[in-house]
Amino acid sequence: MKKLFSAILASMMLATVLCGCSVKTTVETKYTDDFADSYASKKEVDKDGNVKYEYEKDEYEQFAADYYEEVKEESRLEIESSGQYSYYSPDITEIVVGINPESYEELGEEVLKAEAQKVGESALKYQMNLKNPKGELTVTYRNANTAEEYFTITVKA
Repeated sequence: MKKLFSAILASMMLATVLCGCSVKTTVETKYTDDFADSYASKKEVDKDGNVKYEYEKDEYEQFAADYYEEVKEESRLEIESSGQYSYYSPDITEIVVGINPESYEELGEEVLKAEAQKVGESALKYQMNLKNPKGELTVTYRNANTAEEYFTITVKA
């Protein structure tokens, strides 16, 4: 009887641990790109076209790390000005782009703001695929030589 009770208790503890290790996300259609498909243990599409993913905890952590790198590189392709560096905060709520003063003068602030908008929209995909997205980020352009801020825009989902 004692062994049976111990086995039942052990099974209950294991079930509790396993149930507590899943992560669920819902991603709006415009932010999906199938990157998560190979990481998620379950995928469903609701009537509105939003994708619902379920991950085991370690799958989710690997997905988040890999997707961060993917989206970061993808959004950097939107930087057409002579950017010297770009910084992405770990949760991609802030992006900083350092550009040459010559690029800033040559292209002008309006062109660079449009570029910053594209960079932000591309990077917003990462946030919107996480379990608790903030739904907005800032993109700041700075002088690559002096770190003087040229402008900051906010991109919202």
